Amino acid sequence: MHPIALDTEYAPMVVDMRLRPPLPSLNSSILFQPGGVAQTDHPDYPRPESVRQVSLPLLLREMDEAGLQYGVLMGRQSPPPFGIIDNDEILALLDAHPGRFLAWMGLDLRQSPEEWLAQMDTYLAHPGFRGVCIEPTISLDPRITLATDPRLHPIYEACRQRDVPVGLTLSGVLQHATGRPYELSRPAQIYELATAFPELDIHVAHAAYPWVMEMVGVAFHCRNVWLSPDLYMSPEIPGSTEYFKLANNYLPDRSLFGSNSPSKPLPQMIAAYRSWPWRPGVVDRVLSENALRLMRLK
Repeated sequence: MHPIALDTEYAPMVVDMRLRPPLPSLNSSILFQPGGVAQTDHPDYPRPESVRQVSLPLLLREMDEAGLQYGVLMGRQSPPPFGIIDNDEILALLDAHPGRFLAWMGLDLRQSPEEWLAQMDTYLAHPGFRGVCIEPTISLDPRITLATDPRLHPIYEACRQRDVPVGLTLSGVLQHATGRPYELSRPAQIYELATAFPELDIHVAHAAYPWVMEMVGVAFHCRNVWLSPDLYMSPEIPGSTEYFKLANNYLPDRSLFGSNSPSKPLPQMIAAYRSWPWRPGVVDRVLSENALRLMRLK
């Protein structure tokens, strides 16, 4: 894992584990379309002006105003309406705005293990890439439907050897939007993966919502599982209290913040996380420190 210098101009502030800048390959996805994923819309969380104008300069200004140290872009190689976030586009963003963004490279699960490992060698050589992201439950390869598929073991083993975390996105919304079976978003597969690869750090974006208590149970038992509930820990969401209780009492060092931008605005999402009655010191870990540790920056 290559080192990266922390930008002290912005530290210590928020690290957003679910931020998508308006890259060309992202602009055509459902996330940047009017209405987006409409079932998660809420009047208290209007779409940001940077999204309405599809403007990276506006996003950077919004990040400054919200106190973001880093926006973390998760790579994606998935079917419509989400699509592919090109790793080369991500690389160009990292180079154009050093110290503002970090990224996890995305892998196309249709490719061979040799191609996966070659891409990992290429992109993880850049200090801005801090992990590997896959989405097996909506894979472009119809044969792969779960994170536990043995065909994915070379990815997990390569991440373990390189000491980088692997990211998986699990949620019912993801399944519904892509027309994939809803049951595939259940978190029991994370338990199997975490116990099979105990030295591998596993980041679960969206925290397998709405399977809240199942995900809580997996995180209780598996100390290599890290959760980003993202928008699902805003107080308006049914079940969000359980994510908060887990983070505040039992997972203060493995819970992370994500805004889910562009669907949600940065200031309101940060305020939503801060609004919970946190134990002393925990909210700072959730908003920043845990993400830095997961990405080997602290």
